[in-house]
Amino acid sequence: MKIFYLLLIFISLSVAGFAQEELPSQEKITALKVAFISKELDLTPGEAEKFWPVYNEYSKELKGLKIAAKNEEDIDIIENEEKVINLRKGYKERFTSVLGPQRVNRLFGVDKRFRLLLIKAYKRQQRTGPAANRPQLRRNQ
Repeated sequence: MKIFYLLLIFISLSVAGFAQEELPSQEKITALKVAFISKELDLTPGEAEKFWPVYNEYSKELKGLKIAAKNEEDIDIIENEEKVINLRKGYKERFTSVLGPQRVNRLFGVDKRFRLLLIKAYKRQQRTGPAANRPQLRRNQ
């Protein structure tokens, strides 16, 4: 749980370091995501070496589905969600061979939690502006 709060603070500070209209680079977000998922799944170096190529392939396909859905006005939302579920099912076996069944179930939750943390940090930055997110020193009482 400690890593959760540290990552939230780190993301908030990263987002706050940019002008109000700017977003962190995709490289920074990707680095944060890799660190977050690696820590949450407690990946060993050997597992990480096998896991990340599969995850990157999965992520690319998932992004393709989301972009296609965003670009089409007449898309059936249920059909698109079904495609996402089928994609996850298709990758489940590949992820299981690297992580085992329990950590595969955690993977999809961790992935979603990262996105929610990122959105929360972005919304906070938009609401308060960069200056309000700067860390403030407080005395212990």
